[in-house]
Amino acid sequence: MKIWIDITNTPHVNVLMPIIRHLEKQHELIFTARDFSETLPLLQINGIEPLLIGKYKGKSRTKKVWGLLLRMKDLLYKVPTFDYALSLGGNYTSLIAFLRGKKSIVFSDNDISFKVFSYLLATHFVFPNYFNYKSIQKKYRIKQERIHTFDGFKEDIYLADFVPDKNFLTQLPFTDFITIRPENLKASYVPKNSQTIVPQLFESFKDSNILFLPRYEEEKAYAAGYDNIYYPPGPLSGLDVCYYTTAMLTGAGTFAREAALLGVPAVSFFPSEVFLTVDIVMQEMGIEFKSRDCEEIKNYVDNSSRRESAQERSIQVKTKVLQIIDTILAKK
Repeated sequence: MKIWIDITNTPHVNVLMPIIRHLEKQHELIFTARDFSETLPLLQINGIEPLLIGKYKGKSRTKKVWGLLLRMKDLLYKVPTFDYALSLGGNYTSLIAFLRGKKSIVFSDNDISFKVFSYLLATHFVFPNYFNYKSIQKKYRIKQERIHTFDGFKEDIYLADFVPDKNFLTQLPFTDFITIRPENLKASYVPKNSQTIVPQLFESFKDSNILFLPRYEEEKAYAAGYDNIYYPPGPLSGLDVCYYTTAMLTGAGTFAREAALLGVPAVSFFPSEVFLTVDIVMQEMGIEFKSRDCEEIKNYVDNSSRRESAQERSIQVKTKVLQIIDTILAKK
């Protein structure tokens, strides 16, 4: 069977790699990707050279819609013949598969981003039980037999295989540090006129070693004048960062969820009152802290300690997800 896998964002690489390694044993895989953030370098590290289609169009909604339409046109005509499409989010793959009369599998735990094409057109959905999918099911009239669920978070899928790199710390100028990752102010899901709090966080933690992971080149200017801040020249293993850091502070959700599942104090300073359901669940569980108040964040970090990792459960989650995919594909 030929399976087309489309990868459009950096976090998708980690989630999909265990699935890719499983599928490539029995199926022919076709890869496409969008040139965005560290997506391509991470794919190359994993030995994948995708067909590159589309790139980041900026925060403008008009440009984003135009970019979405252009990329869909290119995908429709450039992606080789396939039997099944698979992706996170699924807006591209579900529509192209529908237009070609093929089936699609969509993974999602995101109830904020635009996913209309996905929910209307995808053949099968794989949702974590912690995701509030029932409201989406009702809104888009998705039949129950198209929905497949697992107990866990999507980050569990790849945390299951994680083994810390014993040499990771040799890449850094310190061994004891906190990590700060800025908000993605260019993303469409971030409220307009949002402001970063990273400069204020740098001041609050000026007595700590800080590993700074900027999203964009211009953000490196935030670190000017500080001798306790280091930003790496290239991509680092995100899971190793989460494992070795004393605390993870991020303006989004992925790093926070990864760190939380590894037992590391995790803070999300996402610039919105609206959080993904999976993040709300983690916050209610007490393993993820949300705040944009730098004093609150500093107090939380100073009074938190590492907990036991959930990796044993992650192994069970990964096994379940692979079983779900195999079951779907077996139906043809």
